[in-house]
Amino acid sequence: MHVLKKQWLYFLLVFVLPVSAMLWWWGLFSSATLEVGVRGGYRYAYLDAQGVYSKLASKQHEVLFQLNRQGIQAGEQVTLVLTDPRTTPHDQLLARTGYMIASNATPVAPLKVETIPARRVVVAEIKAHPLFAYGKTYSALLDYCRRQHMALQLPTFEIYNASKLHVEMPLAPEKISSTAP
Repeated sequence: MHVLKKQWLYFLLVFVLPVSAMLWWWGLFSSATLEVGVRGGYRYAYLDAQGVYSKLASKQHEVLFQLNRQGIQAGEQVTLVLTDPRTTPHDQLLARTGYMIASNATPVAPLKVETIPARRVVVAEIKAHPLFAYGKTYSALLDYCRRQHMALQLPTFEIYNASKLHVEMPLAPEKISSTAP
């Protein structure tokens, strides 16, 4: 019996505690915070993306490459989510992904530019690894929508910077436009 207790202690010290510490560091035990407020005045360069949202990173790399090639400083990583993955077939999902840019930056094709004016939004925010962050923020927004007896309002605007995900959901329907550079 003593050997069995010793094995459990080693298992706990060598496996369970390090794995738990890593998951804690990645934000598995974190919760998203919600806040209602006015946000906006964002200007960003982007490329359109179609397909599963988990593949947006390759489009973001394209945008970053183009910005660097054009000598434009890239700010925070952003995505405008246009369609709901719960109700839209994966091959028809639409988003705009890119980076914040300065107001005087003038990117050229293939990049596009959009400005999001200040508007009233619900903000879900969490500091966690992307593996956990997106699910937790959207879960918090969906819980908010259920409590308010409303549907998820699209488009949502995601800002990811320094392991912190910030997702804004508009409280009023928005018209989406774009400006070509």
